[in-house]
Amino acid sequence: MKRKGQAAMEFLMTYGWAILVVLAAIAALAYFGVLSPGNLLPERTTFTAPLPNVDNALVDAEENSAEIAFRNNVGVRINVTGTGVASDVTDTFCENPTITVAVDGGTPKTTATISNGEGFLIKWECPPDTANINIGDKFEGTLGFDYVNMETGQTRTQTGTVSGKYQ
Repeated sequence: MKRKGQAAMEFLMTYGWAILVVLAAIAALAYFGVLSPGNLLPERTTFTAPLPNVDNALVDAEENSAEIAFRNNVGVRINVTGTGVASDVTDTFCENPTITVAVDGGTPKTTATISNGEGFLIKWECPPDTANINIGDKFEGTLGFDYVNMETGQTRTQTGTVSGKYQ
Protein backbone atom coordinates (compact mmCIF):
# COMPACT_ATOMS: atom_id res chain seq x y z
CA MET A 1 0.00 0.00 0.00
CA LYS A 2 2.77 2.41 0.80
CA ARG A 3 4.34 1.90 -2.64
CA LYS A 4 1.15 3.00 -4.41
CA GLY A 5 0.96 6.18 -2.34
CA GLN A 6 4.58 6.99 -3.05
CA ALA A 7 4.13 6.50 -6.81
CA ALA A 8 1.07 8.75 -6.81
CA MET A 9 2.92 11.43 -4.86
CA GLU A 10 5.92 11.34 -7.24
CA PHE A 11 3.54 11.57 -10.21
CA LEU A 12 1.80 14.65 -8.75
CA MET A 13 5.10 16.30 -7.83
CA THR A 14 6.40 15.90 -11.39
CA TYR A 15 3.27 17.60 -12.79
CA GLY A 16 3.47 20.27 -10.11
CA TRP A 17 7.02 21.23 -11.09
CA ALA A 18 6.08 21.27 -14.78
CA ILE A 19 3.12 23.58 -14.08
CA LEU A 20 5.33 25.83 -11.95
CA VAL A 21 7.87 26.17 -14.80
CA VAL A 22 5.10 27.09 -17.28
CA LEU A 23 3.70 29.73 -14.90
CA ALA A 24 7.18 31.19 -14.41
CA ALA A 25 7.64 31.43 -18.19
CA ILE A 26 4.29 33.20 -18.62
CA ALA A 27 5.14 35.60 -15.80
CA ALA A 28 8.49 36.43 -17.43
CA LEU A 29 6.79 37.11 -20.79
CA ALA A 30 4.23 39.37 -19.13
CA TYR A 31 6.93 41.21 -17.16
CA PHE A 32 8.92 42.03 -20.30
CA GLY A 33 5.81 43.25 -22.17
CA VAL A 34 5.54 40.43 -24.69
CA LEU A 35 2.00 39.64 -23.53
CA SER A 36 0.93 43.28 -23.07
CA PRO A 37 -2.66 43.76 -24.29
CA GLY A 38 -1.65 47.08 -25.87
CA ASN A 39 0.81 45.27 -28.14
CA LEU A 40 -1.84 42.75 -29.15
CA LEU A 41 -4.46 45.32 -30.24
CA PRO A 42 -5.36 44.57 -33.85
CA GLU A 43 -5.52 47.37 -36.38
CA ARG A 44 -9.09 47.31 -37.67
CA THR A 45 -11.27 49.72 -39.66
CA THR A 46 -14.84 48.72 -40.47
CA PHE A 47 -17.18 50.83 -42.60
CA THR A 48 -19.94 48.86 -44.31
CA ALA A 49 -21.69 49.33 -47.66
CA PRO A 50 -22.51 51.51 -49.52
CA LEU A 51 -19.30 53.43 -48.70
CA PRO A 52 -16.81 50.79 -47.51
CA ASN A 53 -13.27 51.60 -46.45
CA VAL A 54 -10.57 50.24 -48.75
CA ASP A 55 -7.72 50.35 -46.21
CA ASN A 56 -7.14 50.63 -42.46
CA ALA A 57 -7.21 54.05 -40.83
CA LEU A 58 -4.05 56.06 -40.37
CA VAL A 59 -4.34 57.68 -36.93
CA ASP A 60 -1.69 60.39 -36.50
CA ALA A 61 -0.50 61.31 -32.98
CA GLU A 62 1.19 64.60 -33.99
CA GLU A 63 -1.80 66.02 -35.88
CA ASN A 64 -4.45 64.24 -33.76
CA SER A 65 -6.12 63.12 -36.97
CA ALA A 66 -7.53 60.01 -38.60
CA GLU A 67 -7.44 59.37 -42.34
CA ILE A 68 -9.39 56.66 -44.18
CA ALA A 69 -9.70 55.77 -47.87
CA PHE A 70 -13.17 54.92 -49.22
CA ARG A 71 -14.86 53.92 -52.48
CA ASN A 72 -18.27 55.17 -53.61
CA ASN A 73 -20.48 52.10 -54.12
CA VAL A 74 -23.81 53.94 -53.72
CA GLY A 75 -24.57 53.58 -57.44
CA VAL A 76 -24.91 57.33 -58.04
CA ARG A 77 -22.90 60.50 -57.46
CA ILE A 78 -22.70 61.68 -53.86
CA ASN A 79 -21.63 64.90 -52.20
CA VAL A 80 -19.65 64.54 -48.98
CA THR A 81 -20.62 67.60 -46.95
CA GLY A 82 -17.69 67.85 -44.54
CA THR A 83 -19.70 67.34 -41.36
CA GLY A 84 -19.33 64.31 -39.20
CA VAL A 85 -18.85 62.72 -35.83
CA ALA A 86 -16.06 61.19 -33.82
CA SER A 87 -16.51 59.24 -30.62
CA ASP A 88 -13.38 57.88 -28.99
CA VAL A 89 -13.41 55.19 -26.34
CA THR A 90 -9.95 56.27 -25.16
CA ASP A 91 -10.97 59.99 -24.82
CA THR A 92 -8.03 61.25 -26.86
CA PHE A 93 -9.92 62.38 -29.96
CA CYS A 94 -12.26 65.39 -30.03
CA GLU A 95 -16.00 65.02 -30.63
CA ASN A 96 -16.41 67.73 -33.32
CA PRO A 97 -13.58 67.24 -35.79
CA THR A 98 -12.89 69.21 -38.94
CA ILE A 99 -13.44 66.95 -41.96
CA THR A 100 -11.75 67.30 -45.34
CA VAL A 101 -12.26 65.19 -48.46
CA ALA A 102 -9.75 64.49 -51.23
CA VAL A 103 -11.04 62.78 -54.39
CA ASP A 104 -8.58 60.43 -56.13
CA GLY A 105 -5.53 62.14 -54.64
CA GLY A 106 -6.73 65.70 -55.28
CA THR A 107 -6.59 68.71 -53.00
CA PRO A 108 -8.49 68.25 -49.70
CA LYS A 109 -11.71 70.31 -49.51
CA THR A 110 -14.54 70.65 -47.01
CA THR A 111 -17.05 69.29 -49.56
CA ALA A 112 -16.62 67.13 -52.63
CA THR A 113 -18.78 65.48 -55.28
CA ILE A 114 -17.77 61.86 -55.87
CA SER A 115 -18.82 59.77 -58.86
CA ASN A 116 -19.92 56.15 -58.53
CA GLY A 117 -16.90 53.84 -58.22
CA GLU A 118 -14.53 56.72 -57.47
CA GLY A 119 -12.12 56.58 -54.54
CA PHE A 120 -11.82 59.31 -51.94
CA LEU A 121 -9.94 60.03 -48.73
CA ILE A 122 -11.53 61.55 -45.63
CA LYS A 123 -9.48 63.13 -42.86
CA TRP A 124 -10.90 63.87 -39.40
CA GLU A 125 -8.77 66.53 -37.64
CA CYS A 126 -8.83 67.88 -34.09
CA PRO A 127 -6.65 70.61 -32.58
CA PRO A 128 -3.31 68.98 -31.67
CA ASP A 129 -3.47 70.26 -28.10
CA THR A 130 -6.78 68.55 -27.20
CA ALA A 131 -5.04 65.61 -25.55
CA ASN A 132 -1.63 64.36 -24.53
CA ILE A 133 -1.11 61.72 -27.23
CA ASN A 134 2.01 59.68 -27.91
CA ILE A 135 2.96 57.42 -30.79
CA GLY A 136 1.92 53.89 -29.89
CA ASP A 137 -1.04 54.94 -27.72
CA LYS A 138 -4.22 52.97 -28.26
CA PHE A 139 -7.08 54.43 -30.34
CA GLU A 140 -10.52 52.90 -30.43
CA GLY A 141 -13.66 54.71 -31.49
CA THR A 142 -16.38 55.50 -33.99
CA LEU A 143 -15.97 57.92 -36.88
CA GLY A 144 -18.64 59.14 -39.26
CA PHE A 145 -19.41 61.59 -42.05
CA ASP A 146 -22.47 62.93 -43.84
CA TYR A 147 -23.15 62.65 -47.56
CA VAL A 148 -25.96 63.63 -49.91
CA ASN A 149 -27.29 61.22 -52.52
CA MET A 150 -27.27 63.46 -55.65
CA GLU A 151 -30.13 61.51 -57.27
CA THR A 152 -32.60 61.67 -54.37
CA GLY A 153 -31.28 64.66 -52.41
CA GLN A 154 -31.39 62.69 -49.16
CA THR A 155 -28.69 63.22 -46.55
CA ARG A 156 -27.21 60.09 -45.00
CA THR A 157 -24.61 59.44 -42.31
CA GLN A 158 -21.97 56.77 -42.79
CA THR A 159 -20.33 55.54 -39.57
CA GLY A 160 -17.76 52.89 -38.79
CA THR A 161 -15.41 51.69 -36.11
CA VAL A 162 -11.67 52.14 -35.94
CA SER A 163 -9.18 50.52 -33.57
CA GLY A 164 -5.41 50.55 -33.59
CA LYS A 165 -2.50 52.63 -32.39
CA TYR A 166 -1.46 56.22 -32.99
CA GLN A 167 1.36 56.42 -35.50
